[in-house]
Amino acid sequence: MSEESGDFGINVAGENPPFHPHITAPYLMKVMQERGLLDQSLKYFIVIRNPINMLASYYKFFQPDENFRYNYDPDWGGRIGIGFDEWVANGRVGMNEKWKELAPNFISTENLSTLSLEAHAMSSDSRTVVDNIFLIEESESIVNWVGEKTGESVVMPQVNKSEEMEVPKIGNEALDCVRKMMPLESALYNL
Repeated sequence: MSEESGDFGINVAGENPPFHPHITAPYLMKVMQERGLLDQSLKYFIVIRNPINMLASYYKFFQPDENFRYNYDPDWGGRIGIGFDEWVANGRVGMNEKWKELAPNFISTENLSTLSLEAHAMSSDSRTVVDNIFLIEESESIVNWVGEKTGESVVMPQVNKSEEMEVPKIGNEALDCVRKMMPLESALYNL
């Protein structure tokens, strides 16, 4: 984030702390406040997708092995070594500690709740800190809202690389885990 221009850089090499395309809203707001860039007129929104589709994409992209290690881990087993349902029920994903301290207390690095809407859009007191939550399927609503806020014509390019992916079927135990780890988006998607 440039203090001069206010531009926000994603995955810029050498940034400390490194910024990430999935940064949490509470942490973004904290960083902006620390840099004197938090402006009450700014509007924050988040776009989510069906949690089962999101988890399937994560599973396909990061390929958990039989020890729940991912392809970015030097000790990764070299291939997907666990079924999707078992991974959903027993997998875990880390989280930047600075993000975690600002998240609701049920978010845990011992499961997949760190990937949830709650982890990314709620404060430690479980208050939603974004102005709007959009479902990815509602692209027209997103375009209209952003256009209304900016006074500009908005075009939203399609950049999702996992759209053609076949989403695995999910069993009842794994579905119950999704509902527990991701309650808000599970409700939004009627899971």
